[in-house]
Amino acid sequence: MIETEPPQKIKFYTTGFAGRDINDLKSLLEALEAALLVDVRFSANSTVMRWRRIYLKTLLREKYQHVPQLGNRAFGENKAQIQNLELGIKILVSFNANAVLMCECLDPQQCHRRIIADELRGKGFEVEELQDWKSGKTVFERFSD
Repeated sequence: MIETEPPQKIKFYTTGFAGRDINDLKSLLEALEAALLVDVRFSANSTVMRWRRIYLKTLLREKYQHVPQLGNRAFGENKAQIQNLELGIKILVSFNANAVLMCECLDPQQCHRRIIADELRGKGFEVEELQDWKSGKTVFERFSD
């Protein structure tokens, strides 16, 4: 069994890419000392080419990981239904690195990543929502229903 307790001080950031500039991604990861951008969409596709998995993988190489287990399989239905939260969290922890968890939604209150963030916090991890990709400004948010 894979442990989900923090083996070291791992920090997670959450964000949505809607309305953001993809050119800010590399410098954002560097500024946050995040080793990975973890795509938490169920399907890493988009009508906009630059937000498709193939493009992100080409841009970020080994710094890009898609974890569909943390995706919202009810995305188009205006509700959150994580594919496999427990397994997805285990995969995140196995990376053993600071990471930015990204999906499409701009508003974290209306997004499935709030469930992921609360689960990580419940396991003792530090999680902050990114407000500004250019400055790396974050806000600690504890989501509630």
